[in-house]
Amino acid sequence: MTQVSRRIFLGSALGGMALASCPALALGRRPRAALAATPLAENLLLITGAGANVLAARGPGGALWVDGGLEAHSAELERFAHKELGTRRVTTLFNTHWHPEQVGSNLRLGKRGATIVAHENTRLWLGRKINVSWREGGFEPLPDKALPTQTFFYGKERLQHGDELIEYGYMRQAHTDGDIYVHFRRANVIAAGGVVTSEGWPFIDWETGGWIGGMIAGIDRLLEAADEHTRIVPAQGRLLTVEELKAQRAMYMTIYERLVKALTSGLSPAEALAQEPARGLNEHWGDPNPFLENAFKSLWGHYAPDA
Repeated sequence: MTQVSRRIFLGSALGGMALASCPALALGRRPRAALAATPLAENLLLITGAGANVLAARGPGGALWVDGGLEAHSAELERFAHKELGTRRVTTLFNTHWHPEQVGSNLRLGKRGATIVAHENTRLWLGRKINVSWREGGFEPLPDKALPTQTFFYGKERLQHGDELIEYGYMRQAHTDGDIYVHFRRANVIAAGGVVTSEGWPFIDWETGGWIGGMIAGIDRLLEAADEHTRIVPAQGRLLTVEELKAQRAMYMTIYERLVKALTSGLSPAEALAQEPARGLNEHWGDPNPFLENAFKSLWGHYAPDA
């Protein structure tokens, strides 16, 4: 029988996210809502309000989390998750990529012996000073106890967590160059990290290896792993269906083709945006230009290595 507490807040479960360090998350987002939990399956919760979507799964030895929210909310998140799930400790924490909304619980849980699983590129980023244009001063390296302790490179891996078989795999250079998905096979739920979004135009962190072509390839990886009933959990916002994911892929492919044409015609970012490469696509997501500019710049290393 499930041990998931029924003390949940369904009215706000898929609601507000914290304003966060990633610029895409700060654009047009509502103020942070209280922590809220929604059961997705037996012993599997979606927790919102900590800065990013967090999945928490109960197992015989403790809990397994996918992403840990922002560090400012990690203590509250830990108390809330244990109370709602009926657990006492976190044994395993996945980082879907290096951004602060994903790794904010690394130090707290790492000090307590949790295994932190990530792509090797994520571990490398977290272990060094990261300078990006969207964060003044960049990001300092994480302490040793906060670094991933179990990494992989390409392909996919599996682990058993109680009755749940968990498959996780690399999505190539997509949102960053270290994005992974985590698939709860029995529950048929996939945590997709920052590669997909349901709240607005995504952020392509081209300065740490993300690019629009890789984002499309990452969606292809998700579609390969999913079936028609799979629920997709993005880093931010409500769950997505596979049909919605297919529609996003088609949209990004159209934008990709328009941007490649602009780049190979010798246009600058401003000139490319003036052509409105997102015209007629997902207008309810608001101003696409921040996304388009990053998507255009993300092509430089793949189509114009000397740019």
